Amino acid sequence: MTSIVPFQIEDLFDINPVNLDPLTENFNVSFYLQYLTEWPSLFFKSTEKYSDFGQDYEISGYMMGKTEGKLSKMEWHTHITAVTVQDQYRRLGLASDLCVQLEKMTSVEPYETLFVDLFVKVTNTLARQMYEKLGYSVYRRVVGYYGGEMPTDRNKVSDEIDAFDMRKSLPRDVENQTIRENGDKVYVLPQEVTF
Repeated sequence: MTSIVPFQIEDLFDINPVNLDPLTENFNVSFYLQYLTEWPSLFFKSTEKYSDFGQDYEISGYMMGKTEGKLSKMEWHTHITAVTVQDQYRRLGLASDLCVQLEKMTSVEPYETLFVDLFVKVTNTLARQMYEKLGYSVYRRVVGYYGGEMPTDRNKVSDEIDAFDMRKSLPRDVENQTIRENGDKVYVLPQEVTF
């Protein structure tokens, strides 16, 4: 049985089975700690109940989210920094459940954000399809987002290092001003993505 519960600092010792995946970005300890201190309610995990060696659950996935931007500029939003699921728990809808949980939490007080956004590698079609099923759409293509060097030409696209900035408007954005049609044809550089 799956439970979604807050992430605890001790969980950093138990997330290796989740992080050992080529599509999962691994962060240094201080990055995880920053999320635990600044956005503790938006950093949570999914667990699976079992009994082995005195531990009665296993971490099956986690969500790292945050809020940022300014409401006056129509930028107040929730950002999905990382959502990942251990390989043996994939294809069960768990990543979708984690995303929906974050949306529910931040669409109401005290957050009431306008939209949720995330970055996904252009070549990660499975993730893109999942997000589209959840109601996300491409807002823009960030050229060179996953590259080692800062790009200077927004028209020099590369599927291997570019990212899609995907968004889903939340109820506070009554007129859907934070999303757009044909966002995959809008190219920006990483340094132009600011909040």
